[in-house]
Amino acid sequence: MHTGTFYLAGVAAAALLTSLIGFGIAGDQLIVVFVVLCAVLTGAVMLSRQHQARTKGLADLDIGQTVTIRDVPPQGNCLTVSYRGVSWQAVMEDGSVPAPGSTAIIKRKTDKLLHLTLPGRHSANISN
Repeated sequence: MHTGTFYLAGVAAAALLTSLIGFGIAGDQLIVVFVVLCAVLTGAVMLSRQHQARTKGLADLDIGQTVTIRDVPPQGNCLTVSYRGVSWQAVMEDGSVPAPGSTAIIKRKTDKLLHLTLPGRHSANISN
């Protein structure tokens, strides 16, 4: 049901509407009506499915996980953290500067950068 059958449903709906409209329109105009209805209904189905695909994202399982602060540069704006055995670049959401060896919680991710918050502050602020 999730493959091309929705497009066929659009064509079937166009055929039904064309048959109803056919009582008032004759000849070649009916073919034009059918083609236009097929295009409009199939286009509507395509746009609807694209919109559903964009809004239906998978949950990010990294959100809410704990990381260990490995390195804090002197300016303190971009941290190096250890998460799943790999070094990541991260920033603190609230601008705080944690000590190396402390832990933080992943609040969100942008590209390859983790946005962190201190433990105890993340439960009310988690957003995707």
